Amino acid sequence: MKPFIPLLIIVVFFYSSCKEDKKEETPVKLDYHEIVEEALHDSTTLGLSDSANLLDKNFYDPAKDSISMYLDSLESILEKDSLMVKKMGVNDSGILATNTIIDSLPSNPKDSFSNNIKKINTDEVKALKYNLKQIRNSDSMTVAKNTCSQIQCRVWARINKTDQRLYLYIDGHIVDTFKVSTGDKKHETPLFNKRPSGPMFQKYTSKKYPGGNYNGLGNMPYVVFIHGGYGVHGTTKGNIPKLGKKASHGCVRVHPDNAKIFFELVKKAGIQNTWVTIEN
Repeated sequence: MKPFIPLLIIVVFFYSSCKEDKKEETPVKLDYHEIVEEALHDSTTLGLSDSANLLDKNFYDPAKDSISMYLDSLESILEKDSLMVKKMGVNDSGILATNTIIDSLPSNPKDSFSNNIKKINTDEVKALKYNLKQIRNSDSMTVAKNTCSQIQCRVWARINKTDQRLYLYIDGHIVDTFKVSTGDKKHETPLFNKRPSGPMFQKYTSKKYPGGNYNGLGNMPYVVFIHGGYGVHGTTKGNIPKLGKKASHGCVRVHPDNAKIFFELVKKAGIQNTWVTIEN
């Protein structure tokens, strides 16, 4: 019987290996209350100083204008900002050089950005590096195959144009609802039922063009692009009273706090596990 012992060991080894290969990664826990608390920690919405952003500018029409043109311009601006940061020696320690930091961009607790390059802080550099990576990956972005749709996905944003509401679902359960502004009569928001195409940007104020007024590209307030130039994004202070009414140029505006929550949620769940429905 002894010759069979090595054979038995080999069989057991391969059986164990197969079982290990079939193990799936544990899904990221999506605790909505935790995400909200993290996103809104020390929120300074009432003190927002940024007055312009790409998707709120009157000249931008997502139905006619190509988002790629704006992304190219934004990449150029961010590249210049990055070069300025490098010249300041901010990255010399290598603390900001790892992909881990870029891939897991934290929520900025105070949501504040300096227009003075000499006062740039760590969170701003992380946002800069994250945004640059998003743009560079946007042309070649491939989403892992996933058969989920709507309520089957980990995150589902169901936006109703009649109600002017975003109904937010996590793992099949509705957890919140936000007021939105979809397109006005001249700029109707299209109906969508799809996984967002990306990219995603956290708000970032350009050091080269303070206030984000260079083509409106300096300030990207927690935008998740759905398709082409259409996205779900936070709006500026002057547009907050319009939420609940059709008022945008085609995108889906939400309160900046809620945009930040949605952004953090999609980032944590993964864009491949997110679905957006825009319905009448």
